[in-house]
Amino acid sequence: MRAVVITDTSNRSVSIADIADPVPGDTEILVDVKACGVNFTDFLSLDGKYQNNPPPPFTPGKDAAGIVAAVGANVSNHKVGDRVIAHVIHGAMAEKAICPGALAFPLPDGVEFDAAAAMGLAYLTGYLALTRRGQMQPGEVVMVNGASGGVGLASVSLAKALGAKTVLAGLTTPSKGAAVLAAGADTIIDLTVDDLKDNLRAQVMAATNKHGIDLAFDLVGGEVFDATLRAVANEGRVIVSGFTSGTIPAVRTNYLLLKNISVVGSTINYYIKQGSPLVGEAQAALFELLLAGKIAPNIMNRLPFDQYMEGIRMLEERKIVGKSVLVME
Repeated sequence: MRAVVITDTSNRSVSIADIADPVPGDTEILVDVKACGVNFTDFLSLDGKYQNNPPPPFTPGKDAAGIVAAVGANVSNHKVGDRVIAHVIHGAMAEKAICPGALAFPLPDGVEFDAAAAMGLAYLTGYLALTRRGQMQPGEVVMVNGASGGVGLASVSLAKALGAKTVLAGLTTPSKGAAVLAAGADTIIDLTVDDLKDNLRAQVMAATNKHGIDLAFDLVGGEVFDATLRAVANEGRVIVSGFTSGTIPAVRTNYLLLKNISVVGSTINYYIKQGSPLVGEAQAALFELLLAGKIAPNIMNRLPFDQYMEGIRMLEERKIVGKSVLVME
């Protein structure tokens, strides 16, 4: 089979190679991949900066939509021919991928492979961050920092679909504002302004009638996180889920104390590694929202498999709005 293979992370040695078809273990399934999402973790993997990958050589890719080609001896919840979305730590950027049976879920009628791949990691991350880690409630003010990326744009639309009163979209590239507003954001918060610490808070207060943020979902880190913390309302919450700025902030705990603020972390990999039933519950909820027309896959590009690097380059150059999806021919 063909697969994207990273052979050396010191010099970005990566190419499509012909390798042996993988064989599923007793609790695994083999998926004929029809579409695969391109994620920020795939970009990090090129330089060895994504901590969940094995040493080279390995195949990146985390969310594969396709058809079950084989099942292990102890798999009872899937059969050959089933349409599924498969969630893996790595290995999805290939014509065939191995997935634990517990982490592959059926695609309902009407959900296409490209839509399922686009809504894989990004929507699962956003949904579990908002609902489980952030305990989002209808009627709240929700802010998403890094709102134009795959996870950010998914989280904007999810927050609105789940009943947020106001969704604020923090952008480091204000030119992407139209797409974020189309996804459901009510107001753009410009993260590129001078004196961000004071100006972010001023923007938030103007947009929320001086209420502040009930729940902030931060994917940026650095000074954006620091400034956001100052704009959180009493008993507000902040979810930490990434550092696209490249800087990991330190939490000033006096801010937490003064307004009873909570700061929590959220990573989908924790649930995937544990084989948590929460992944399946979240996936089912997402498909229900999709089929009800409350959310939609944010696909910017459908790329042939051999153009995998184009999808990764767009992430690196911050040109992506939503997701690129690799489509297998």
